Amino acid sequence: MSQLACPLCGRYVSLKCFDPSNFESDIYAVNRTGLGRGRGFAVGPSFSVLGDVTITAPIAERCRIILGLIEGRQIPSSKDVSVLTLEIEKWKGEALRIRKDGGDLHAKMAELEGTASYWKREAQTLQRIRNEKEAQLASHEETSQRWRSHSANLENEVRSLKSRISELSQLEEENEEEMPACEEMEEILNMINSSSNSDFECLIDAVEFLLEGG
Repeated sequence: MSQLACPLCGRYVSLKCFDPSNFESDIYAVNRTGLGRGRGFAVGPSFSVLGDVTITAPIAERCRIILGLIEGRQIPSSKDVSVLTLEIEKWKGEALRIRKDGGDLHAKMAELEGTASYWKREAQTLQRIRNEKEAQLASHEETSQRWRSHSANLENEVRSLKSRISELSQLEEENEEEMPACEEMEEILNMINSSSNSDFECLIDAVEFLLEGG
C-alpha cells in the first residue's frame, strides 16, 4: 500500500508524504483568476475561512463521522452539539441562580445572626437589671423585717407600760398623796420622752403616742 485516500477530501496521497501533524490548523482558501484562453490562472493570496459556516459546518460534520469510525463510538452531530450546548447554558444559568440565591441566603443568615446577637445583649442587660432589682427588694425586705421586729418590741413595751401605769393608777387612787408612785410615773414619762425625742407633759399622752405607732 503506497497511497492513502484521505477520508475527508478523498484525494490520494503518498504514505511517504502523509503526516497530518504538519498540516495547518487553520482552513485557508484562495481566489483564482483566469488569465485568458490558454494562459492558465492567477492565484491570489490565501485567507482563512474559519468564520464561514457554510464551509466549516460540512467539514466539522465529516470530522465527527471520521472520529466515530476511528474511535468506534457515536460522535454527536452538530444538531446534537447545539442541543447539548443549549442544555449546558441552561444549567450554567441555573448554577448562577443557585449561587446568587446562596449569596442572598448567606447575607440573610448574617443579618439574622446580627439580630440574634443584639437580642442576646438585650436579654443579658434585662437579666442584670432584674438581678439588681431582686437585690434591692431583698434589702427592702430585710429593712422591713427589722422595722416589724422593732414595732413588735415597741408594742410589747407599750403593753408593759400600760400594765405598769394601770398598777400605778390603782396605787394613786389608793393613796394620791403617796409621792413614790408619782415619782415613778414621772420617771416613766421621762423615759418615753427621751426614747421618742418628745416633750409630753402627761403620761397618758405619751402612752397614746406610743399606741399610735410613734
